[in-house]
Amino acid sequence: MSFVLPGNQIQVKSANVVLGPNVDIAPGSINETVLTPTTAGMLKVKKANPQSSLYYVESNTKRYVPQINDFVIGVLFGAFGEYFRISLNSFSPPVLLNQYSFPNASKKNRPRLSNGDLVYARVSAVERNVDVELSCIDATTGKEGGFGVLSDGLVFDVKLAFARYLLFNSDAEIFTQLVKRCKFEIAIGVNGRIWIKTDDIKTTIACVNVIRNSQNWTKEELPAKIEDTFKVLKTN
Repeated sequence: MSFVLPGNQIQVKSANVVLGPNVDIAPGSINETVLTPTTAGMLKVKKANPQSSLYYVESNTKRYVPQINDFVIGVLFGAFGEYFRISLNSFSPPVLLNQYSFPNASKKNRPRLSNGDLVYARVSAVERNVDVELSCIDATTGKEGGFGVLSDGLVFDVKLAFARYLLFNSDAEIFTQLVKRCKFEIAIGVNGRIWIKTDDIKTTIACVNVIRNSQNWTKEELPAKIEDTFKVLKTN
């Protein structure tokens, strides 16, 4: 792990590379063995699968910069023509989601969304001087892949670096502790938004408080802090 700046050249040993947030192929590179950061931060490398490695830059900046195939949670705030306007966070410009960018969407079968609706999507197109586009279709399977409208539940904001950590670490300690307390559905966006849903609103609120506050807890503090959070809500 090392600190990197935009424009730095990162030489990787394998051509089997998965690009994560804030990393791109270096200009002029003839293959995927030379990468460059798009923002300042800590370069991290993880095994994406047995054959390839995931490269990404962890940064605590408040402004989210979309990258191809990022998973994001957005809020619909308008529409024009065949597009929905989506807000990814307060510090980033709005992006677009085509009404046909849903599985099996057609003129007769398009999603009917309203302002304020939440969507879980992936970034499908990023080009200079053109609005960023999202898609609710899995790039590999062409199916839903967990993307789409997020109904019920609660959405909240966390630090960008923490959101990336949770998304890329399904076995994170906070999750292994929470599953001991309740069942939940969760969607994590690298734009710093998390959506969670449980069987009842009090449990959902407890989970929100636990995840949000755990950004500042040590691993050793987690069990006691989680116990206290759930105990307080049960007595109210």
